Amino acid sequence: SDEEREAFKKANHQNKLLQEKPEPGLHITIKVTSDMRKGCDFDVFAVVTNNTEAERKCRLVFGSCAVSYNGFLGGNCGFKDLLNVQLSPGAERRVPLRLNYSKYGDQVTEDNLIRLAALLMDYSTGEAQLAMRNIVLDNPEIKVRILGEPKENRKLAAEISIQNPLPEPLDNCCFSIEGANLTGGNIISERLGCTVGPGEDAKVKIYFTPTHSGLRKLVVDFDSNKLCHVKGYRNVIIGK
Repeated sequence: SDEEREAFKKANHQNKLLQEKPEPGLHITIKVTSDMRKGCDFDVFAVVTNNTEAERKCRLVFGSCAVSYNGFLGGNCGFKDLLNVQLSPGAERRVPLRLNYSKYGDQVTEDNLIRLAALLMDYSTGEAQLAMRNIVLDNPEIKVRILGEPKENRKLAAEISIQNPLPEPLDNCCFSIEGANLTGGNIISERLGCTVGPGEDAKVKIYFTPTHSGLRKLVVDFDSNKLCHVKGYRNVIIGK
């Protein structure tokens, strides 16, 4: 009936309001942006919320360190210790932590992982809360162009390039390609004989001969002294 539908609608609305109501007390979370590229300086944020009816004073320790996929913790990438963070009732405060490449560049592993940790201590209650989050730094994009008409048993060339996003030069740059029915089961590599400066492109041309027709995937890997295991791929349709 109309009455039942209205009662259900009202109950559902009240249930949503209850679910959206924040938990009372002090809360700490970590927020990040989408612009976290290796080689760049960027901010991450500790967000402190006071869901109480009284003013609160607390201490915030916000730090970061390099970490690998196997859980091994590395060196410090950025740190901040604020002794007097004050929040009025219902207030929220975003505290930024700047991660500079000059600091994290020599710390992060090839996994590009950084662990963030924010510890919030409430002076009035003595309670502490910890928020943690792992972030992955984005590598630059590998661009792949196929030169020539892709056909069975016809030699092709892949023109591969990547821009150096770091504020320092890259040495020992090497591109490798492989792909089922594209490279004969082998990894084909091409090494650059020169240094690639900041903002410059590393570019090579690698030749390969497809052996079977159809849709194939060419997988590309880039390595250097400062930028490692950057992956890319290109789908190639091989004709008969």
